[in-house]
Amino acid sequence: MDIVPPFDQIMRPLLYVLMDGHPHQLRELSPRVGDLMGLSQTAREECLASGALRFPNRLYWAKLYLKQAGAIEDVDRGIIRITERGRELLRRYPRSISQEALMEFEEFRAFVERSKPPKDRGKHNEEATLDAGTTERTPLEVIQSAYQELREAVVQELLEAVRKAPPAFLERLTVKLMMRLGYGDEENAGHVTGGPGDGGIDGIIPRDRLGLSNIYLQAKRYQDGSPIGADVVQRLAGSMQERGAQEGVLVTTSSFTPAARESARRLKIALIDGQRLAEMMFAENVGTSTEATLSIKRVDQGFFELE
Repeated sequence: MDIVPPFDQIMRPLLYVLMDGHPHQLRELSPRVGDLMGLSQTAREECLASGALRFPNRLYWAKLYLKQAGAIEDVDRGIIRITERGRELLRRYPRSISQEALMEFEEFRAFVERSKPPKDRGKHNEEATLDAGTTERTPLEVIQSAYQELREAVVQELLEAVRKAPPAFLERLTVKLMMRLGYGDEENAGHVTGGPGDGGIDGIIPRDRLGLSNIYLQAKRYQDGSPIGADVVQRLAGSMQERGAQEGVLVTTSSFTPAARESARRLKIALIDGQRLAEMMFAENVGTSTEATLSIKRVDQGFFELE
């Protein structure tokens, strides 16, 4: 199996390896459950967007749901054991154990109710289960997926806003973004130079705080579908050479042709296309504001250790 299955499909294998009745730490069970499910090395190394391994994360949620249903009990800090209810579930469900199967237990129904948004608590429907999307993904994965969806939407809004702004705005934005990336400082701030006789240079920013060398900037506001060619890169390189500059950055709201990227590589000019520009703006909080901050917490087992 090359893909980590939904966490509810991990619940029965987890109970099965606990059938010996001995207390176990969850982390020691991970390879055994993986072996039982036939997980490949590729699946075991699959990561979430946060960088955490996906399989141990889903194993944790499988344990959490079984514990809420009374199928697993805590013996000690971080140590679990199967209960008689867990053994009964294994006998009654020889193929898989679903969230619906756990709904017969009052403890699990109470857990489901607590997991609902406040406005939905107390409501009853034909399927008194968690939202459909959580069957195949853990709550943390649902949150991360929603974040990625929101991020992509904001990135595209940023790109469209920059494309609609006057050309001079892109020049100022490029200088501001470079400063956010750590170039220059308050005493040696970058500045816009665009105008008649600028030789194609729209901005200059010190490479370091001492101002020992400068990076020359050029910004091109093009619409999508009008890529920048190698000729634009070469003209920027010529302007840099006239000024004795070694490094340059070319920014566009569009994209670059393969020939432009090859020329930039040879001429030591960094390219930032529209998509990357918007992503950098998002990452550096340029043109955005924080609407909400969510802190995901888990019990710190080490806090409860006796010193």
